[in-house]
Amino acid sequence: MTNLKTLIELLQRKEANAERPYFLPEVWNCFGFKDYTIAPTRPGEISVNPAQYFRAALEWICTQGENSRGTNEQGQGRNEEPPKTGDKLSGRIIYSTLLRTLTAWDHYPGEPLLPGTFLKAIALLPFLKSLGVDIIYLLPIFAIGEIYKKGELGSPYAIKNFYQLDPLLHDPLLGEMTPSLLATEFGAFVEGCHLLGCQVMLDFAFRTASRDNDLISGHPEWFYWIDLAANDGFAPPTVKKVKRADGRSQQEVEVLYKAKEIQSYLAKFRPSPSELDPKRWKAFQEEYGHSKENPLTLIEQEFGVTTVPGFSDVIGDPQPPWEDVTYLRYYFDHHPKARKYITPEQPPYLLQDIARLNHYPGEVPNRELWEYITNIIPYYRDKFGIDGARIDMGHALPSALNRAIIEKARAGRPDFILWSEEFNAKNSALAKECGYDFITGDLWLKYKEVGKKGFSRKVFTLLQSSKLPLTGALELPDTPRAAWYHPEKTRLELLVLLNYFLPKVVPLINNGMELMEKQPMNLGLDNTAAGRYVLAEDDPMYGKLAFFDLYRLPWLNEEREFMLTLLRKAATLRRRFLHLLQKENLVKASLRITRKKLVHFAYFTAELGQLLLFIANRDFRNQVRVTGAELLPGELRQSFSAVTLVHTAGGLADQQWILKEKRLLHPGEVLIGFANKFTGGENR
Repeated sequence: MTNLKTLIELLQRKEANAERPYFLPEVWNCFGFKDYTIAPTRPGEISVNPAQYFRAALEWICTQGENSRGTNEQGQGRNEEPPKTGDKLSGRIIYSTLLRTLTAWDHYPGEPLLPGTFLKAIALLPFLKSLGVDIIYLLPIFAIGEIYKKGELGSPYAIKNFYQLDPLLHDPLLGEMTPSLLATEFGAFVEGCHLLGCQVMLDFAFRTASRDNDLISGHPEWFYWIDLAANDGFAPPTVKKVKRADGRSQQEVEVLYKAKEIQSYLAKFRPSPSELDPKRWKAFQEEYGHSKENPLTLIEQEFGVTTVPGFSDVIGDPQPPWEDVTYLRYYFDHHPKARKYITPEQPPYLLQDIARLNHYPGEVPNRELWEYITNIIPYYRDKFGIDGARIDMGHALPSALNRAIIEKARAGRPDFILWSEEFNAKNSALAKECGYDFITGDLWLKYKEVGKKGFSRKVFTLLQSSKLPLTGALELPDTPRAAWYHPEKTRLELLVLLNYFLPKVVPLINNGMELMEKQPMNLGLDNTAAGRYVLAEDDPMYGKLAFFDLYRLPWLNEEREFMLTLLRKAATLRRRFLHLLQKENLVKASLRITRKKLVHFAYFTAELGQLLLFIANRDFRNQVRVTGAELLPGELRQSFSAVTLVHTAGGLADQQWILKEKRLLHPGEVLIGFANKFTGGENR
């Protein structure tokens, strides 16, 4: 608790200096703070002495840690250990957040919106814990590029320095920002999570970096460069013969290199400035050491070159180039299949095949860059005590590099959690072989079809085909929001409960989902440019995207109570029956029993004599009559004549249901029933 105590001491010294009202959403106060006032002009908010409020929050968290039985070496609270299932993700619920957005608020009347900070996020941990969360997953928290940035703040994935934290996450209540203080703030956040029994995962993006990444001043040869005059309007060549392809086949590569525009495209590339004019580069380095200007700006002025904008590795992808990021150069040579199309004089260049390094690696690795990259996760693991990492597009990195990253991340920490961004369950076997614990998957996309024919079959086929658990998400940071996808509350309730009871699924809450947020954070998946305009035009956040802009979540949204209640209920039920929600307990024979407009499945363990039955009406307009007996295979039908319903349309319940009796399910209604052969309906 060293870092937490440091912040507590700093806040104590600031308490007497509070001279103006500081407002925050009342829902943030989940630790019983009472010394606040309410202003009629700001309903749903409380006014506090900020130093006093945050000190009280940090002290409350420290007290929870002292009252528990301690924490183990990995930070997971011993009072929160999952059942002994052999699965390190068993029972976990992930909360995904972009910290600068999570607690952004207009605290001071008449003043601009302030971004979220580590300090405010620590104080929000009791709220997150109330949702049943036990893994906090942070989108990138590193220093962001300044040149070619998108929006007001720039993308968190346009990383300027992998070893520096984003200064925006410093809270001015603690005093002037210094790198040391910022590190203390992040360290305190991790400590707070651990004290409350939560683990911390960070998101790392290693394929690209901001175009003005700090490495360009010392290692320009680690990047791809183009003539500065080619920067405006830069785009990969148009390939008309391939609508959309990922560059895996030699035929597709040939089509790419025989494209009409290929020669003019390749002519835009230049050697790195250090190779362009070594003598001038040496003089430039000496001069740059005394300049506070951005190194890329100086390089553009001095050498007339710039780092190449990034773009999708899918041939024919309609999305525009990524103007704020550039690819790192992991090989010093061209991959073998491309060499016959390239002259020896061709400067290092970037095409879709080169971006897909897992399929087209070179033969001369940039070993120094590989070493730099593989040391990043261990740095945050050892310095701050993080418990896991998601590797953005890790499957597209050279397989040898991907394995090296994982091996180093796990060195000395075999329980370190690793999450692959892989969306395709067909590739889960490879992800498992590489050492990942779970994949992103595409359940969020399957959930869109909940009312359509074949929904249950598609979901369970996906789960059974995957060799690793999948994230159970109704929305992701890149997709439209769940409240936008599924505007009917009955539909949302069905999907949330289903998501929490499926096997091989790690439920994920994306920040804002708990508040019924409708505005997406990004438009990267299943969206269009029009998707950013879903709010009312008079909403201050209209048209803004959290990935690029200073964005405030709708903490005052009155609809939030529906979702908060639902998530807490789902977490309570999941934890109660977690010992049953294992893939080996899934009754596969029940999946072969089909009923139109129903999604149903059962878990059974002969050892404990326990049965769990999940039945939901996917018809959101009409009622459905059903008996529990008809959905069970013969052996279980004979063993169990009744279940205790723990959930019905009315919410949590405690009702007896004779399985042969017909029951009317309301549109979207979810029934969850439990029976114990040895003790009756109680879960003992």
